Amino acid sequence: MSRRPSCQPIRCLRSMQPPEGELPPSSSRSQRLRLTIEDDDGGETTESEALVSPLENDDLVADSLLLLPALPSSLLRASLVCKRWFRVVSNPRFLRAFRAHHRKPPLLGLFNCNSGRIVFTPMLDPPDEIPVGRFALKVPLSTKLLCCHHGRVLMHDVVEQYFSVWEPVTGELCHISKPPSFVPYKMTFTDAAVLCASTDEGHVHGACHSDPFKVVVVAGDSERFYGCIYSSETRAWDSFLSIMWPPHIRIIHGTCGSQLFRNSICLLLLGEKLAILEFDWARQSLAVIDVPYALDWCNFMSGRTQFLIKPSDGGGGLSFVVQEFFTVHVWKRASDSDGVATWMLGNTIELNSALSLGPPADLRMRIVIMESDDDGNVLFKKSNSPDVFMVNIESRKVMKLPKTYPFQDGHPFSSFYTPGMHVNTGCDDEVEKIPGA
Repeated sequence: MSRRPSCQPIRCLRSMQPPEGELPPSSSRSQRLRLTIEDDDGGETTESEALVSPLENDDLVADSLLLLPALPSSLLRASLVCKRWFRVVSNPRFLRAFRAHHRKPPLLGLFNCNSGRIVFTPMLDPPDEIPVGRFALKVPLSTKLLCCHHGRVLMHDVVEQYFSVWEPVTGELCHISKPPSFVPYKMTFTDAAVLCASTDEGHVHGACHSDPFKVVVVAGDSERFYGCIYSSETRAWDSFLSIMWPPHIRIIHGTCGSQLFRNSICLLLLGEKLAILEFDWARQSLAVIDVPYALDWCNFMSGRTQFLIKPSDGGGGLSFVVQEFFTVHVWKRASDSDGVATWMLGNTIELNSALSLGPPADLRMRIVIMESDDDGNVLFKKSNSPDVFMVNIESRKVMKLPKTYPFQDGHPFSSFYTPGMHVNTGCDDEVEKIPGA
């Protein structure tokens, strides 16, 4: 039987030696990641008082491997170096520390619902590219894909009226019946979102596949809006709230998807003027927020204006993104010292120059807002091209995604993922394990 090679000093780690007179950060017992790992004979490896090579010290190896990029191939390739590295990177404590160090999971790809299948389009280059079939799911033709948040995918069967929460990394699928308070044929489902229920300090989303989740749903009838929450911990719907329709509102804006904002879900309302419906499940409240007054109503009615609601960087306020032709205006809503919230115009981005599309006179395509990811980046797509651009509207940083995308709509999926190293939480009565998913 072949054995993994023992660890020997390699060129890429020789730079670990600190300048003379300085101690490396990892030498501090209070800061060092301490691992308890069993050795080859089943005994526990303890820290030796004798001097050892850095590559023979599990804590120093772990500290170094934390600096690897949070991409699917990073830890997999490191695990092939030798037995010691394999034990380090497969240790659950190291995996938690690795994700906590990086904080933000990478964008793995986009999901789309097409002809009874949830289709995954990878957005990373090899060796990090995830096979299309790895995140594939067959669903009823009546299924609508609603959103992707915190490593989960939320779907709604518009005929059978139930929700499904799918975790692509673990392959688990949970079916949830509609809220019992929602009366068929009288209430119309509006939108919903799935989110991690963890409130632990320092919790990292995108690595919480085994944690409880919530599903937040908004619906309406001819007179009122309704909101309620499903908890995977209690397996029940709760917090049934309602609010009267504002007099100037008629329908929900169909092309502007809901967005998570702190402890709220926000939707765009349409009528004689625009407004935002905010369902705050932490405060148990439903509220209607006016949008910035300087919007061009004629451009909106002609279909030349698109909208997106998103949190501001840092989560301190709400942003309202308005795209008119090839210009993006970013409005920010924040409270002053008296607690009065107002909209102020922030960044203005010219897409033709930001995306290097050429002079506006030469353009015969539209730029479509697809969605925003969990980090607040906005995805734009040419109407006549498969190219997708990711724009941070705060810093104006633009990145063209490595892969093309054939669909006009899509939901970005961000998650920590290493093949063979995800946590399998098992199944219960409500959970169906999807083979090969």
